[in-house]
Amino acid sequence: MFSRLGLMKKTKKYREYYQTHPDLQKEDDRVRESTRKTMAKIFSIEPDHMEKRSKRMAVILKIINIFLDITGKKMSMNPDRMLRMGAAVKEDDIIHSAMAEPAARMANLINKEADRQKISKHKVEIDAKEMSAVIKTMALCYGGDVVGIAKLKSHHHYSHRGDIFGMGGGYGKRIHLSYQYAVVIASALNKDMVNRAPGKDVQIASMLGYARSSVVTAQMVLYIKSLGYDALTDNFIEYYSPLSPLAADAGIGQMGRCNMVVNREYGNRLKIGAVLTNLPLIEDGPVDYGLVEFCLACGKCARNCPVKAISDGEPEMMNGVLQWRHNETKCMEMWMKNGTGICMASCPFSQGVDPELLKNMKGNKDIIKKIISTDSKMLPQILPAL
Repeated sequence: MFSRLGLMKKTKKYREYYQTHPDLQKEDDRVRESTRKTMAKIFSIEPDHMEKRSKRMAVILKIINIFLDITGKKMSMNPDRMLRMGAAVKEDDIIHSAMAEPAARMANLINKEADRQKISKHKVEIDAKEMSAVIKTMALCYGGDVVGIAKLKSHHHYSHRGDIFGMGGGYGKRIHLSYQYAVVIASALNKDMVNRAPGKDVQIASMLGYARSSVVTAQMVLYIKSLGYDALTDNFIEYYSPLSPLAADAGIGQMGRCNMVVNREYGNRLKIGAVLTNLPLIEDGPVDYGLVEFCLACGKCARNCPVKAISDGEPEMMNGVLQWRHNETKCMEMWMKNGTGICMASCPFSQGVDPELLKNMKGNKDIIKKIISTDSKMLPQILPAL
């Protein structure tokens, strides 16, 4: 959805995309108009002027794209721009956004270093089982909170390059990857900050989580290349995969009603990065600790979602996995106007579930009821009215 926002009417990209996806055009046009008005409010300018500014920016970005194509460089993430979404800029916002800037800067620097790093000509002989244990230990030592390994399949990757607002380097180009494994690393967000959703605190926590997972994956790439094997970062700096389903296949957690991976210990308050590699490894595979049954009985995230982007119905089989459909346009509009994180704060697993109950939750309706009841008593209402 973020990629499609930047497609402008009467342009070649716009025509080509909606010739292929005509069913998305009407709703996307509506969201673009809504977003334009929101952005105009944020920057305190008239909507018509915002449109003119967007067209000028498109020309500038076209020049930047040519430069990026020639040099192979990537556009750096800008935490200050991300943190200003959803409200007019205030002095407090500047102070708060500065908290994430050093982490984002470090993430950009080390990811650039990982890109530049040459693969060692000396390939170390490796036992896959032993190396899998080493990789997991290193990922946790570098600062990850959860790590798992997935064997890559064709559906794990995006087919074409996308980016925020559809105007970044290489947009629309076909992606060709031939890696065998993904080391998926998740960083947990601070629970207290998440519980203040949808305010600035959760946005700051999210940016710090993105930065931390990006740093860890870049460090892993540097290590793997030093062993003589190819590796590529797949993270907030530049995505190659939809990371939630990839994380589910790596055993990080299960896909929840919220359309995010829900981990046993941290719930869905995770930011995920991955390392794509040909290093010999052993996959972990998906897990099933009973989350689908739990989400069917709980539904708290759907009830608390102000725009009803989260389904309150039954899950469907998609790509071989039982999961819920998600309204990405409503979710994105909520993020633009008011901020995000309510679904993270709502999840009982994000608040912490008794490990003894969790051991026997799958297939046990009484335990599921007890977890939901305990969560309701412990946290009757964590969310502000919007």
